[in-house]
Amino acid sequence: MHVSIWELAWALAVGLVLGLWFFGGLLWTVRRVPAAQRPVLLMLISFVLRTAGVAAGLVWLMGRHWGLPVAALVGFLAIRFWMVRTWGNPRLKRAGEQSLRL
Repeated sequence: MHVSIWELAWALAVGLVLGLWFFGGLLWTVRRVPAAQRPVLLMLISFVLRTAGVAAGLVWLMGRHWGLPVAALVGFLAIRFWMVRTWGNPRLKRAGEQSLRL
């Protein structure tokens, strides 16, 4: 089966959205844990929702061609690297050290 460059670009964009969903949700959750009345429940629900969303997106792409989920994973990891570069590690910043740059 043939996959066009547009389908790969589309899958990459889907991966970017999935990465924003997962890592943006993680950032949102981590920032709210200190003030939460039930932080364990917050983390558990957040993890389940973020993981289910990413898994559903990848399974949806999986039925078409093996290259599409690979392109989506590239976009997913690109968002992860971007978020680490942008926000860094808050613990390292508090300690006065430089955050790890990839």
